[in-house]
Amino acid sequence: MAEKQKNESFQVLRDGFAKARFGGTISGCPLPGTDTPFSFASAEGEENGGLNPEEYVGRIFRILSATVTPYRFFDFRQPGVLKAAVPLFEKLTLYANHSIDVTRWKGFTQGPLWDDQNDPQGINCLLAVDKIIDPSLARGVETGALRACSVTIWFEFEKSHPNLDYYWSRLGEVVDGEVVRLIVTKITNAGEVSIVWEGEDPYAKALEAGASGAPDHNNTEEEKDMKLTAATMALLGIAAGTELSAELLEGKINETVTGLKTKIAGLEPEAQLGKQLLEETRTRAETLYKVLKGEGALERFITGVIRTADLATARALCEEYEQAVESKVPLACPKCGEKLKRQSSRPAPEGHAAGGKRAADYKL
Repeated sequence: MAEKQKNESFQVLRDGFAKARFGGTISGCPLPGTDTPFSFASAEGEENGGLNPEEYVGRIFRILSATVTPYRFFDFRQPGVLKAAVPLFEKLTLYANHSIDVTRWKGFTQGPLWDDQNDPQGINCLLAVDKIIDPSLARGVETGALRACSVTIWFEFEKSHPNLDYYWSRLGEVVDGEVVRLIVTKITNAGEVSIVWEGEDPYAKALEAGASGAPDHNNTEEEKDMKLTAATMALLGIAAGTELSAELLEGKINETVTGLKTKIAGLEPEAQLGKQLLEETRTRAETLYKVLKGEGALERFITGVIRTADLATARALCEEYEQAVESKVPLACPKCGEKLKRQSSRPAPEGHAAGGKRAADYKL
C-alpha cells in the first residue's frame, strides 16, 4: 500500500489526515465473542425516537466504537476523541450503500450520544428511515433484515511506529510488543451515514497482548477456517480441494512474489530501452513541430500533448510532421540540388557495417 493510499473506503488526503468509512451495528446484535447483545434505548427514551411510526422507522445504531477496527487497524481508543465528536453526527443525511445523491436520500440521523453503558464505549445514534421515500429499506430495518450501517468521517491520525519501514503493508503486525496501527487523534467532520448490508465490524474484540493492545496470534480457539476463492487459489497455484493451512498459504505467496520479482527484474532492461525510445521519439516530434510551426508553435500543445504522448502517438506525430515539413520545406543538397531524405540517424557508409566495421572485416 503506497503512502498516498487511496480507495473507495479510505483516502489519505495529506500527511496525518484522512477520509474513511467505518461500519456500525444496530442495537440488539450480540457483541463478537460474547452472548451479550449491544442494547440501547432510543436517544429520546421514546419508542421509535418520538417519530411518527406511520412515516418513519427509527432504530438506534452504534456508529463508532472506542476500539481497534479489525481489518484496517484504526485505533479509536484515545481518551476523549470519540466523545468529543458526538455532536458531528446530529442531522446527517441517510443514504443506502453510499449512493450519495440529492435524489437518493433515505432519511436522517437524530440524537447522537455517548454510550458508556456497553463495552466497548462509543457513539450511538438514531437512524430515521423514511417509509414514504423507501418503504423497502424501511421494512428491512424494521424487521432486522438490514442491521448494519457505515459512516464517512474526516480525521487526523498518527502512526503507532513512525519510523517503521513499509508501514502501510505492515498494518496489523506486532512490532516491539505493539500492533502496527493508525491512531485516530481527532475527528474533524462527519459526512453521511448509509444503511449497508454489512459494514466493517466496529465491535471487534480489543486487540489482546497485555496493555499493548497487540493481537494474540496464539489463541487458536478463536481462529477461523481459512477460505479462498477458486480464482485466488488458481492464481497462487493451489489445486482445488486442497486443505489450506497458514504454512501452505505463506509458502505459495512467497513463491508467487519471488517469481514476480524475478520477472520484473528481467524486464527492467527492456523497460529502460523502451523509455529511452519513447523520449527520443517525443523529442523528434517536438523538433519537427517547431520547425513546421515556427513562431506559431504553441507551448501548451508541446507540454500537454507531445511530451505526454505514448509511443504510438509520438510516432504518428513524427510521421505527420515529417510529411508536412518535407512538403513545406523540402531538403535538398546545397551544391547539386538533389532532394534528400530527413532521418533521425546517419546511415553507415556503403560497404561498412554498423559500428564502423567493413563487411570485409567479417570474411573468413
